[in-house]
Amino acid sequence: MYDRTFGTDWEPAELTRRAAIDRAFALGVAAGCGSARPAELDRILEAFPGAYERSMVELAYDEGRTKALEAPVEEPEAVWAELVDGAGTPRTAPLPAALPGALSELTLTRPPRTGPPSTLDLPGFLRK
Repeated sequence: MYDRTFGTDWEPAELTRRAAIDRAFALGVAAGCGSARPAELDRILEAFPGAYERSMVELAYDEGRTKALEAPVEEPEAVWAELVDGAGTPRTAPLPAALPGALSELTLTRPPRTGPPSTLDLPGFLRK
């Protein structure tokens, strides 16, 4: 499944972060379907020396594997088709679902709101 979609003859220099995340998600799905390729995951991880990029790749892999294991379908090809399209792109975003709820709900990522104080986001304990 993974080999047919992506192939394995790629150079680390031509791998973008987005492509690495997509490949890692697909590798996780393949691993959840019983076709693990740890050497390919290691190659993807080695393409990024930074801890941040490596952790994002690992999160995408874990998310793909989790989704494949949770899929109710028993046929590996059907699970693959449900989670990864023909071009190798995940059908759902691999990383937002992998982030813990507290990280995805942080107000630091939203632009600041302007206006009178009554319209600003305040924690519940600061409201009457």
